[in-house]
Amino acid sequence: MTKAKSTSRRRVRRPSRQDATDPWGPAEDWTGLSVGSTVEVRLAAGNSYLGRVDTKTPDSVFVWVVGFGSHGRQLYGNRDGVRLQPAGRNG
Repeated sequence: MTKAKSTSRRRVRRPSRQDATDPWGPAEDWTGLSVGSTVEVRLAAGNSYLGRVDTKTPDSVFVWVVGFGSHGRQLYGNRDGVRLQPAGRNG
C-alpha cells in the first residue's frame, strides 16, 4: 500500500517589509527637496559640502547634486547613507 500525499500544504510565514532586515538601512525622504534648491550634502564618511539640486527622479529616490567648488555633479540614492538637507537647517 502506498502512502497518499496530503492535499494540504505547509504554510510558511513570509517576512513582511517591517520584518525583513534592510542591509542598506532606512531610506532618506527627499520628497521635500525641490530642483534648484541649495542643500547640505552629508556623506556617510562624515564629510559635508554645499550644492544645488540639479534634478531628481519623480519618486525622489535618486537626486543629482551640483557641488559648489570641486565636487562636480554627483548622483545619490536615498539608501546610500547620504543625507541631503536644505542649507542652513540644523539637524
